[in-house]
Amino acid sequence: MTLDSPPMSTSSENLHGPVGGLSFAARVALIGAILFVEKFLLNFFVDVEAAWESTGLGAWVRGAQHWGFRFAVTLGASLAVFAWIRGDAPSRRLNAAARALPVRTSLLLLHFVLVLPLVLLSHLLYGSHAIQVPFILVLVLWLGVALAATVALGLALAPRQLWRSAARALGIVWVYALCAAMLAASAMEWSQKLWAPTAAVTFDLVRWLLAPLLPALRADVPNLILYTPNFAVQVAESCSGLEGVGLMLAFCGAWLVYCRRELVFPRALLLIPAGLLLIFGLNVLRIAALMLIGDAGLEDLAVYGFHSQAGWLAFNCAACGIAISGWRSGWFVLPAARADAFSGDDPTAAYLLPFLILLGGGMIVRATSGPSGPWSVLPALAGALALWHYRRAFATLGWGVSWRGVAVGVGVFLLWIIAAVWLKPADGEHWTPAAIAQPWSTLWVLSRILGSVVIVPMAEELAYRGYLLRRFVTRDFAAVHFQSAGLWPLLASAAVFGAAHGTMWPAALVAGLGYGLLAIRTGHIGESVMAHATTNGLIAAEVLIRGRWELW
Repeated sequence: MTLDSPPMSTSSENLHGPVGGLSFAARVALIGAILFVEKFLLNFFVDVEAAWESTGLGAWVRGAQHWGFRFAVTLGASLAVFAWIRGDAPSRRLNAAARALPVRTSLLLLHFVLVLPLVLLSHLLYGSHAIQVPFILVLVLWLGVALAATVALGLALAPRQLWRSAARALGIVWVYALCAAMLAASAMEWSQKLWAPTAAVTFDLVRWLLAPLLPALRADVPNLILYTPNFAVQVAESCSGLEGVGLMLAFCGAWLVYCRRELVFPRALLLIPAGLLLIFGLNVLRIAALMLIGDAGLEDLAVYGFHSQAGWLAFNCAACGIAISGWRSGWFVLPAARADAFSGDDPTAAYLLPFLILLGGGMIVRATSGPSGPWSVLPALAGALALWHYRRAFATLGWGVSWRGVAVGVGVFLLWIIAAVWLKPADGEHWTPAAIAQPWSTLWVLSRILGSVVIVPMAEELAYRGYLLRRFVTRDFAAVHFQSAGLWPLLASAAVFGAAHGTMWPAALVAGLGYGLLAIRTGHIGESVMAHATTNGLIAAEVLIRGRWELW
């Protein structure tokens, strides 16, 4: 297989010289990120209620759009993962050829210009508006403009010859990716039909488990409600355990891909069903424990503490259990990989343990004592001790700070507050420290400020920027300088950082990009820590001054 060498353009519309030496993979990732952000923003201009009430062609278009978007995303992800796993010579030649190519700014500008009419067209697509335009005309215009904008973006970052070479280089990967995308997109549809029967199975297992422990237990089978004179729990569809199963399936798949060179296949695939059974069983135990806590008279702890944290605790325990047990087993892991993993030279613990202590400790404390427990200060103190214990491991990272960190921190704060209006609106029923008797409320607020402004920025930046950003470059992450981290590690680490922040993931994704860019441009992790601390400090001020407790 040969690779076409695309000609270098010398037109004045191009940037003069290569832009950061972007590889082909980095260019594709950048295109995906741009299209994803634009799709997310365009959703705000669609009349969602009118779309769901539409009939005929409008209903068909709505369904096709949902299925098509899922298919496109899963196809792109499948192509990226399979191509990365293969990592053959044609892929390396593609990346090398792309690094010598400039970005055509005129086409990039044309793309953004073409996106603007999509705002109006998205608004006109459904519903009644002052401007009356036939639906079919709006649809044709929308598809035509969107296609033109996408083509302009693709050609701005890579010429036609490079795209043709990439399509040929993938070869059989196209077949695997298309099959995976078809299965994944359709699974989202038919899996919804499993929610009700799975909830019924979970209900029966919980009832069977609690029957000998709670003699007063009664069951409303049609509504899947378990109750005693003191407490009641409904096993809703969202409590069926399928969400945890989906998360565990994604985790096991990602872990197997990540460790593919160290694992023994096909036997390592047995870890997938083991993980799914484990997380489903833990979900049953979670609901049973929730019922026991509530029946014991600890209703606030059950509702505001255990219920909100136990699911994530169960998933984290299951994921860690599968990863650790699988990695320690000589049946799943190659002997050389096990010997290297347990050699004692890996500095990973120094970068991740403080963050994991904060995360896991906070979950345990909230699950066992509620959001206002007297032990709420312990995770922050334990995280601080871990940071102090490992201080020599990251003393050479560069802790200088300047106005850049403060400026980025202020910018992220403003974005966070704006995003919270849509993604995390104020809730009148949200828990506040006013429910705690003094002096526990003061202790809770002080521990929260200490954790969010001082400990959390250091622990999270060491984990996401100090470890993950550089780990995406090479396994020996400690030897990687921040300046050598390229676009792909930046995007990947920011995506993980965003996903860890739940409903606020869009703002967190931008924050991760900002903090990561600071570390890369300055070479100092201190700058990203300062930016993170500035953001969290301003959020703390917003919470305390304006009572925006939902931000915490």
